[in-house]
Amino acid sequence: MIFASDLDQTLIYSRRAFRLKEGEAEPEITLVETYEEREISFMSNKAIELLKEVSSKMMFLPVTTRTMEQFRRIAIFQNDIVPSLAVTSNGGNILVNGKADEDWKRQIEKKIDGSSLASEDLLKNFSRLAREDWVLSQKTADELFHYCVIQKDLAPLDELADFRKEIECQGWRMSLQGRKLYLVPECVNKWDAVAYLKEKMGKTFVAAAGDSLLDLCMLEVADFAIAPLHGELAETALNPGRPIHRTERQGIQAAEDILRAVLSAYEAQNK
Repeated sequence: MIFASDLDQTLIYSRRAFRLKEGEAEPEITLVETYEEREISFMSNKAIELLKEVSSKMMFLPVTTRTMEQFRRIAIFQNDIVPSLAVTSNGGNILVNGKADEDWKRQIEKKIDGSSLASEDLLKNFSRLAREDWVLSQKTADELFHYCVIQKDLAPLDELADFRKEIECQGWRMSLQGRKLYLVPECVNKWDAVAYLKEKMGKTFVAAAGDSLLDLCMLEVADFAIAPLHGELAETALNPGRPIHRTERQGIQAAEDILRAVLSAYEAQNK
């Protein structure tokens, strides 16, 4: 069995994403990521304990939109719970014992060339609405996709909705996650990378977890799917082909609900 899981706002959380109820005590937590001496991400101690149990019983596969470099700075996955495989760059890269799978990388590059509007043309079109008052920064991730840090309350949401429809006809997808706006080629997706590893590793059952529209391709086809009570998916009307379970809690404690549910799915498969 594979447990394919998104990371940010699914298993790991920044402090502003804890989403504790008023008066609710903060759970015991562990700092799992620092960057330039800043505290970036945390997990509850209970979630770490549960993830260790998950990793001992099945193949834990991190599946993240983070770049390879950004994934490598999450200390818990480099030192404590160390998966042999990881999917980064929204499916554009697969790490095998920390190194990029070059065969997969060549496959992705070929698919992008054959199915998506050229990156420079996409950015040229995006520049028509990307004004400085709401686009705070703009970056390209692992030469595969683009993302912006935005001022969401100033963003032209109606124009962005029209732009989303436009680029979907050109082989691209858009996802708005908090303060980040992602523009990603359709063929750079999490499920294709998971399916590639599923076949390669001879696995038959996939449990998947995620909070954003970039995770939806995984959740829709996984044998068991669960999403936090918060996030982009929670804010979007969906009609998935298969049921997507929801956590009872939101924020950092949702990770515990996810991991308990995955362990229950494992037990059901191994009766």
